[in-house]
Amino acid sequence: MNKFPISPIFVPANKLDWIKKIEASEADCIILDLEDSVPQDQKGSARIALFEHLKTVEITISVLLRINPLDTEAGIADVALFSKDSSLFDALVLPKIENPKDLEKIPNIPIVLLAETPLSIRNLPLLAKDSRVVGIALGGADLSASLGSDMSWDSLLFHRSVIVLECSINNLFSIDSPFMNIDAVGELKKECLLSSKLGFNGKSAIHPKQVDTIKSSFLPSDAEIKEASEVLSIFYLSSEGAVAVNGKMIDLPVVKSMERTLLLAGINPETLKES
Repeated sequence: MNKFPISPIFVPANKLDWIKKIEASEADCIILDLEDSVPQDQKGSARIALFEHLKTVEITISVLLRINPLDTEAGIADVALFSKDSSLFDALVLPKIENPKDLEKIPNIPIVLLAETPLSIRNLPLLAKDSRVVGIALGGADLSASLGSDMSWDSLLFHRSVIVLECSINNLFSIDSPFMNIDAVGELKKECLLSSKLGFNGKSAIHPKQVDTIKSSFLPSDAEIKEASEVLSIFYLSSEGAVAVNGKMIDLPVVKSMERTLLLAGINPETLKES
């Protein structure tokens, strides 16, 4: 993947005609779902149809593939088929993954862990250190059901914090759980800002109308980009470990934060060192 996803959107794998509509939206990533959104009696046909479709089209945004759980026949069949040509997608999303040994069932393909059970949260330190893992996503609906909690943002704060922590330790991207009320744009915005402040890189979407709100919450503003560029340019020219810029003391932790701001905006901070 060229960059981590900010607004990945779920699309049922048996609704291939939806893919073009998603590409036309502002989403930066599509999650083709072979698991929950495909009825049991359609999983085999959906798997084959999706594989053949991906061989004949060029999708212009990042493609993640959510397969069925690895302890099911459908999951094993998903891996067997799509591992034949891993160039068709950017990473496999592994649902309900709990045991690090289960990762041995996956060939050398990038992996996104879907943390959606209590045991998956507890074992994240072991799962996340696998070299093939590139990101962790929160599956809030299944996790809440397992815990017996509601789906409010605060009720899963601990679990969200574990994901952000492990992603930071292992240099992975982090994606927060979807917000299920499509029409409650204000509530979606609140959740996005909370997740962004906690350290998440993005949030999954279930409808194209959610994408703009998600992206505007996680991407830096023009003013933040301008400030980061100015501060970093001055810091890079200095031989000191800390400099004062516009009355603010800038040291290495601040520099790292501003470098992350530019990376979020698709700007390589290294280019400022050359100017």
